[in-house]
Amino acid sequence: MTLNILRNSAAMFVLTLMGAGVMHAQAIVEYGAMTANSAGAAASAGPLIRMPNFGVPGSSPSAAAPAGGPAAVATAAPEAIAKTNLQFYQMHSGPNAAQIAVHTVPDRASAWIDGRFVGSAPLNLKLAPGHHQLLVRALNMQESMQEFDLAAKQTQSIDVALKSANQNQVVIHWAPQKQ
Repeated sequence: MTLNILRNSAAMFVLTLMGAGVMHAQAIVEYGAMTANSAGAAASAGPLIRMPNFGVPGSSPSAAAPAGGPAAVATAAPEAIAKTNLQFYQMHSGPNAAQIAVHTVPDRASAWIDGRFVGSAPLNLKLAPGHHQLLVRALNMQESMQEFDLAAKQTQSIDVALKSANQNQVVIHWAPQKQ
């Protein structure tokens, strides 16, 4: 009888230890799945830095940011959006239109005027007189936001030199030594 109790107690102890190990493994797997899904959801939610309105002038905000996320935005080429927005500014600039030239360092930085994508610098465009905002962005560079006022028939040039986003980082490429 005591041998049966001892054997059952030992079996129960071993099963408890095995069960704890299995539960720990299950917790690790669930945590991994949870964080992987969170990372996937975060990645599919779009960039951490939201871009200004890529939409076509006169469209609703929902048309500017399709529900499909970044993949849906890719359906309209940036060049087509920029062309449409440039035409919009051309049509709405009026007879007293001001002329603006945007030059950036580095070249080909993306530019937005009043929240609408207008293409890559260098740019020349006509705008209605008044207060405007220029946003310039480039990969691995800090964005630049400038506000400016244009008078009727004024010509203005804006030069934007973007700073590196990694100014405090030093990258060292170490070549392996040949033996």
